[in-house]
Amino acid sequence: MSKRSNPLKVATRRENTREAQPLKRDQYLSFSFKYFKNWDDVGQSLATWGSEDLLGSLVNKLHHISSVNITKLQTEKSITNYKAFPPSNKTHFTCPSDLSEDESWGVIRNIGGQKQRIAGFLRESVFYIVFLDRDHKFWPSDN
Repeated sequence: MSKRSNPLKVATRRENTREAQPLKRDQYLSFSFKYFKNWDDVGQSLATWGSEDLLGSLVNKLHHISSVNITKLQTEKSITNYKAFPPSNKTHFTCPSDLSEDESWGVIRNIGGQKQRIAGFLRESVFYIVFLDRDHKFWPSDN
């Protein structure tokens, strides 16, 4: 008789039950358009950014951010993390109904100029792009 090994145990994992882990200082970011709002309202669509020659700057910025660790990104102020969606008196945007204001919301800054931003949120090491903000209306400066 041949010896049989024990069958493999099947691990089960419930979705969305894991707590978000803080980013490690040497960690790199990746991006997702899973929750992207591709329409023209306060934010803009990809088509609008394309017609205004902003898509090249967007791709260049995403390439830069994905190749630099989080410590350097914070030092160079490429990313600002607000930790939550801006209060209604501080933004022109509304949190989408399919997302939570309690996500770790923030922006990627300086995309082809001072004003252009990408607004979204961070989960683990993924930045979920939600809005394109050509006019800096997600969380405008007071000055």
